[in-house]
This record gives sequence, structure tokens and C-alpha cells, in this order.
Amino acid sequence: MIQTIRRYRKRLSAFCSGTRGNFAVITALMLPVLVGLIGLALDTANWYSNHRQMDRIVETAAAAAASYLASDTTAQITAIAGNVAALNGLSTSTGDTLAVTVASNPATLTVTGKRKLNQFFSAPFLPAGLTTTSAATAGASGNPVCILVLDPSSSQTLLVNSGVTLDALSCQIDVASTSPSAAIFNSSLPNVAGVCVAGGSTLNGSTINNLANNCTTASDPYAGNIATPTVGGCTVNGQNFSGTTNLNPGTYCGSFNFNSPGNANLAAGLYILNGTNWNINGGWTVTGTGVTFYFVTSGSFIQFNSNVTVNLSAPTSGTYANILMFEPAGLSISSFAVDGTSSGHLLEGVIHLPSRNITFNAASNVTSDALTLVVNQLILDSVNWSIGPDASTIGGNGAGTVGVLLN
Repeated sequence: MIQTIRRYRKRLSAFCSGTRGNFAVITALMLPVLVGLIGLALDTANWYSNHRQMDRIVETAAAAAASYLASDTTAQITAIAGNVAALNGLSTSTGDTLAVTVASNPATLTVTGKRKLNQFFSAPFLPAGLTTTSAATAGASGNPVCILVLDPSSSQTLLVNSGVTLDALSCQIDVASTSPSAAIFNSSLPNVAGVCVAGGSTLNGSTINNLANNCTTASDPYAGNIATPTVGGCTVNGQNFSGTTNLNPGTYCGSFNFNSPGNANLAAGLYILNGTNWNINGGWTVTGTGVTFYFVTSGSFIQFNSNVTVNLSAPTSGTYANILMFEPAGLSISSFAVDGTSSGHLLEGVIHLPSRNITFNAASNVTSDALTLVVNQLILDSVNWSIGPDASTIGGNGAGTVGVLLN
């Protein structure tokens, strides 16, 4: 027996003193630590993903609920935040919580979300009940204005005829006329951020989102603030175009007709139309990036006729940054129409034509993420528009608000 014990002791001593034995012992001791580190890394990735999701939930809920700060009670605002949070992934059934705090001066709200974190691998090493908390604070701001109608007193300064579809959820329409019938709506506009009318409006079986009458409209921020160019002599005189036409900046005089199908490619720069108009007929595609048009007289304008495709965008820098079309102050009132297009007008920038009464006729489809239209009067007739404000924006006042994150 004693010999057997000595034999086993000798073997154990040899095992422990050998390299393979040392490695095995170290591995046995370190294995739980390695498993724990791997498990902690996996859980940490899961925790980070949940924290980022909670960030998005509270930010979305705060921005959405803040737009109701001026109109709803705290209980209603809290319910709105909860509904939006639930739609974006908040799960009370798994232990998520949401708290809403409303402050009055200034009017803000803070949404705080908390989520219990799963500990799939790290439970043996860390205390139970780990949570992540996210918070977002938001306030209310007036919608930017993408359509400003300036006539101060006439009736029907804005006329929206039947068949109009207008998607402008990120900006509002302001009508400055104080007439009791300053705006006439024969179509519903459920997808605009709001409509602010200084006077009154007539609704003919239509529904307008966030319509405010006797409302304080935005002032014209571009009046007197756009550099007046030197007109100079005519660099291009009246012509008839067809086929592929390449145009360059300069002063255009006389009559210009774009006949039969063609493509007009406009180089970047300033196009001065002095007592003339471009009459663009069906079948033309007009393209220009970084272009600005200056209409010197009341008889200067661009006439887009039916079946014209237009892709025009303003410069993003320089003297005329964000300005697509403008005119000098003090012109007599004049009118022109945009008669429609088969493919849609992509217009980006500010169209500042305060002396113009403009009609966009049937099938005039304007799609732009960055358009601000300032005119004297405006008629929309069976158009299909999808627009948002340009980079310069006009600050709005009382026709609804949007939530703005403050942190």
C-alpha cells in the first residue's frame, strides 16, 4: 500500500513539474475566465444595441410629442409620446418604461426611457438587474414656410382648385392677404404642415391640416436682400431652338422659342432675361445645375408648356446661393402660367417673384426637397406636388408647430 501511494505521488510530481502538466493546470484555471470574457463581450454588444435603440425611441417620441406643447394637456402629450414610443420599439411587456416631464418656461418636454438588459452570459460575474437609460429633450418651433403668397388685400390670393394633391409635411403655406376670402380651397390638403392665412378662408368640402385664420404670416426675408446684377448689353438675341441645345450664362433679349423635341443643357451661372421670355414647348427636357434666372422686367419670364421635363437647381454657394429665380423690386403686377409636364418639374431653390401671379395648371407635377416659392398670387389647378423648404428657409409663425430636439 505504501509503495502504491509513493508510486502515485511520484507520478503526480512528475506531471506537475512537466511542461504539459503546467499547461493543463493553467488552462483549467483560466478557462472559466476566458468563457466569462467572451460572454461579457457578447452581452456588451447586445447592451449597446439596446441602448442605441432606446436613444432612437425617446428622440422620436420627444420630437413628435413636442409639436403638441402649445395645444394639448400634459396627459395628452404623455399619451402621444407613449404611442409613438411603442410604434418605434418600446415594449412594456418586457419591462420597458417611459416617463414624460413637461416644463412651461420655456415650453419643453423630456422623455426618459429605461430598459432592463439581458445577461445571457454575464450573469455569474455581474449583479442582476442591469438597465440602460436614455433621455431626450425637445421644444416646439414654427414650421418653415415653403409657399408665401404676398398680396396684402385681394380675395382669392391663393386658389386651390379641385384635383390638387400637395405633400408638404415639413413646411407650411402662408397667405398674407387680410381679405375675408383671402384663400379658397376646393381640394383637401391633409398632408401639409399647416396653412397660415392673415384674413379668412373658404373651404368647399375640403379639409386643411393645421389651418389658422387671422394668423400672423411670415415676412418676406428676400426683399431687398438679393444682390441686383448689372444687366449690361445683350449677349444672346432672340432665337429658335431645336434638338440638343447648350446654353451659357448671359443677358438674353428678344423672343426665344424651343420648338419640337429637344434637350436644353444650361451651364452653371446667372441667366438675365431682359424684356423677353423663353417659350418652351412640349417634348423638351431642360436641365441646369447651379443656375439662377433674373427677370429684369414684367415681360420677362420662362413659359413651361405641356409635356416639358424640367430639372433646375440653384447654386449652393456664392452671391446667388439658393436663389433659382428672382426679379427687381417694384415691378408692375403680371401673370404667367406653368402649363404642365409629363415627367415632373424638379425645382430646387428660392423662386422669389413678388410681383407675379402664377398659375400652375393641370398635370404640373413639382417634386422638390428644397423649394421656397414667393409670389404675389398663386393658383394651383389639378397639380400633384411634393415639396420641402430650401436650405435658406422662411421661419413660420402660427399654423402648427414641429418638435425640435434640443439635446
